[in-house]
Amino acid sequence: MGKVIIKIKALPKDTSSNVDDTSEKIKAFLSKYGSIYKVEVQPLAFGLTVIMITLVTDEEMGTSKLEEAFTSFTDASLSISEVSRAPDF
Repeated sequence: MGKVIIKIKALPKDTSSNVDDTSEKIKAFLSKYGSIYKVEVQPLAFGLTVIMITLVTDEEMGTSKLEEAFTSFTDASLSISEVSRAPDF
C-alpha cells in the first residue's frame, strides 16, 4: 500500500481573520486524515490570502472521505487542488 500526496487550497471565509490562527485550525482538522507535510500562506489578490496545505495519507483512504469532511469546516473554504502518488524510497 502506497502513500498519496494531496494538496489542499484553503480560502479563509473572513478576510479580517488571523491567517496564522486559521492555519493552525486547518492543521488540527486535517491531522485526523494524514500527516501535514507543508503549510504555505500565499497572497492571492486584493489583500486576500490562500493557505496551501500538503497532506500525506494512505492511498486506500482516497479523497472522497476527505472532501466530505470539508463541509464541516467553517473557518475556510477547503478544496483539493492536486493529488499524486508519493514516490517509494
